[in-house]
Parts: sequence; C-alpha cells; structure tokens
Amino acid sequence: MPARASRFSRRGVPSNALLAAITISSGLIASSAADEPPRAFSAPAGLTVHSSNPGSNPRADATSDDRLYFGASDPNTGFELWISDGTATGTRQIKDIRPGFRGSYPAFITSFRDRVFFAADDGANGIELWTTNGSAQGTALVKDVQPGPNASTPNSLTVAGDHLYFVADDGQHGHELWRTDGTADATTLVADISPGSVGSMPRHLTAGNHLFFVASDPAAGTEVWVTDGTPSGTRRVSDINPGSPDTTVHSLTALNDFLVVVAADEAHGIELWRTDAQANTRLIKDIRPGPAASRPRYLQRLNDRIYFQADDGKHGFELWRTDGTERGTQLVKDIRPGVESSLPSHLAVVDNVLFFAAMDGKHGVELWQSDGTTSGTRLTGDINAGTDSSSPGQLTAIGDALYFAAGTPAHGWELWSANKRTQALSMMTDVRAGKDSAYPHEFVALGKHIAFVADDDRGQARLWILKPNGETSLLHSGTSAR
Repeated sequence: MPARASRFSRRGVPSNALLAAITISSGLIASSAADEPPRAFSAPAGLTVHSSNPGSNPRADATSDDRLYFGASDPNTGFELWISDGTATGTRQIKDIRPGFRGSYPAFITSFRDRVFFAADDGANGIELWTTNGSAQGTALVKDVQPGPNASTPNSLTVAGDHLYFVADDGQHGHELWRTDGTADATTLVADISPGSVGSMPRHLTAGNHLFFVASDPAAGTEVWVTDGTPSGTRRVSDINPGSPDTTVHSLTALNDFLVVVAADEAHGIELWRTDAQANTRLIKDIRPGPAASRPRYLQRLNDRIYFQADDGKHGFELWRTDGTERGTQLVKDIRPGVESSLPSHLAVVDNVLFFAAMDGKHGVELWQSDGTTSGTRLTGDINAGTDSSSPGQLTAIGDALYFAAGTPAHGWELWSANKRTQALSMMTDVRAGKDSAYPHEFVALGKHIAFVADDDRGQARLWILKPNGETSLLHSGTSAR
C-alpha cells in the first residue's frame, strides 16, 4: 500500500512541530522526552522481525525478545526506520538518517546475524546499504558502494549461507551481484557478469543449497545463474533459449537440491523447468502441449512438492503439483469442472495443509485447503455466503493458524484467521468498524502477538497489535529517537 503524504502547515512546517515550538517557547511546558505525548506515525511498511538480545529478559509488558523493524512516516522527520517490541513505550524512531522532513526511505529491511540491514538515503551519499542494532548510535552506513552523492541503489537483499547478497551499481560495473558480512571491507562485488556500465541486472535472488539468480550476459542473454560468492564460483546454469536470445524467467523456487524455474521458450511457451548447480537443466513437463503456455503461478512448497496454478488447455487454471519430474507433475483437482477456471491463488502452508483462494462456480472466491490429494482438496469455509466472494488475500502462516484478509458486506475487508486444528474460521477484529474496509496486510508474529498494517477510521495506514486474547490496539510511539 503506497505511503500517504504527511499533513503540513501552509508554510511547509509540520503542524504538530510548529505547535510544539510555540508551546515550548511560551514556557507552558518543559522540553523533555518524558513529557512528550505519544507520537503518531503512519504508513508503516517493510515489517521485519529480528531477535534482539537472545537470552535476555524482556520487560513485563513487552511481547518477547523479538523486535519489529519497519519504515514509517512522521511529519517532522519524514519516512524513517522505526523499532517496536509491541508496546507504546518500546516503539520509537531509531534515527533520523536524513535530518529534516524529507526522510531516508528505508527499504529491503532484512535481518542478518545480530543486526538489521536496509537501503536508505541520508541526503549526502545517495541510496546505499545501512545497518542498525536498534539504536541511533548503532545505525550506520555499511559502505558507500558508489562513492559520492550518486546512489548504488542496493536492492533484493537475500541471506544465503554466511553472507548477505544484494544487487547494486558502483558506477563502474553497472547493476551486479554484491555480498557482505556486515563490514565495509568485506562488502564486495561478487562477479562482473556483464562488463560495462549497465551490468547483468541480477534479479529473482533465491537461496537454496546455493544462491541462484537470473542475470543477463552478452553470450547467452537472460538465463539462470548460481554463485558460491566467488567470481570463479559464479556461473550460468541454463540456456533455455539457446544462444544470445533472452529467456523470460518468471520465478525461481528452491526444492531439495534443485531449482524449479518458470520460464518460456519458443517451442513450449511458459512452462516448468528445473536446473541445479551443475547446470542439469531440462523441461519438467509441457503441461499445455505446444507453444501455448500453461503459465504456472503462485508456486508454494509443501514437503517435497511444489504446488501451483496452471492451465493445461482442458481444465482452465486449476491446482497442480510437481516433484520435479514429468510423471510427478499432476493436476490435483479440477475444482471448477470443465474449461472454466477456479483460479487458485495466494497459496500458503500451515503445517502440512495448503491453503489458497479459489472459486468453484457455486461459492465465489473463498478459502480452500488441500493435503495434496483430490479427496483432500475442499472448501474451508464460505465466508461470504452464496455466489458472492470474500476474496481472501494476504494469506500468511503464523504458528498453527492462517491469517488473511477477507471481505463481507457488513464489515468490509478485515483480518480473519483459520485454525488448522479446529478448522474454525473467524474474523479476528473489525479494525475499521462497520462497512468500511481496513485492508489489513503485512502480518508478522511478534512474540505471542500479531503485528500488522491496516487503515484507521480516516483511511490512513497504521500499525496494529493483535493480542492472544483477541484485543487489538493501535500502536503509537511513546519515545523519541535515541
């Protein structure tokens, strides 16, 4: 959900900061953090949980040793990095990285080892790689990959083995693959795959038993690559479209010691392929024979199989599964019989149960589940009874439950859960009471609580905490950055 603009006074000064300045200068209150009212922040994004000080004893009102890192907007400082333990007093802005109201816009927030890493712009070095331990003093630039004010724009931060990998442009090699152990000296270019100022444009970074990714080079175009973090150990493992023509790669999914690839060639269209670190690349199955594409989507691993949506030209888009072999690639169930599609989507796994949204022609788009068999694939519940749809989305597995957003005429789009053990479906909270929708998303476990983003009564995205007893509260900040 896009960030909403902050409200400012007519002169461009944040209105709450202006009021505070007038009050303090008038001598009405003392300028101390203890006297500050809770600070309201908005547009939280990139919710990432990191274990802080393992083995320590958290405060009695805190959720656990876990800490939630996220970006959020404040009228005084703009969009900056925040931290929370699930309480107001434990929620604060970590640092005003770009002083003033413009914000540093932290992105790709990633937990790695005992710290959190992210991309941010301090206004002097451009968008670069930063790290934090949760304190202002412990928040620093890792390395100015492209020296000076120009941005290296690190993105796609991915943990693989003992390193954090990312894509960046140092101004000489273009966009290439980099890695770091968290220190400046060990933040290095992995390989210059496509020499020149453009680079190989790595994407779809996927950690399995190796780090796989998609990149482009002059000899073979766009294909799948693998790396062990060294130049000599970085190599192309596929040539699906032989020679220099690009292969359109839609997704990579790790399964055991190989990779399931959704890619297209001229003979088969968009189908399932497989490869591994030894470049054993082959088509898994031409699900829709010939150049017409089956278009596999929403790949989700459950045990030793990948489940996905595909169209074989006979049954419409239905639920399929594969173990990486042609024989083991099968239609699970024709949920909506005939050529019409059930469109299974937003696949998520809770223990050994696959949940997804689908429509059978009788109930509209509702929540379904499967154990991988035809008989074990069924409607979980008809939230919006009849042919109308509740359109479940944002499916997220947390513990033994599934959390998701769904809509009803009475409550709009709100937070729901499905309990795997009891099979019970329930609306957890009506954040935006009545028919208006809160559009909840970004569900994460924070100790025994659930943190998520949803709209308040004014339609502004805010951070909320759902407690085990069902109580939901809006999370404010009780302290300033320190």
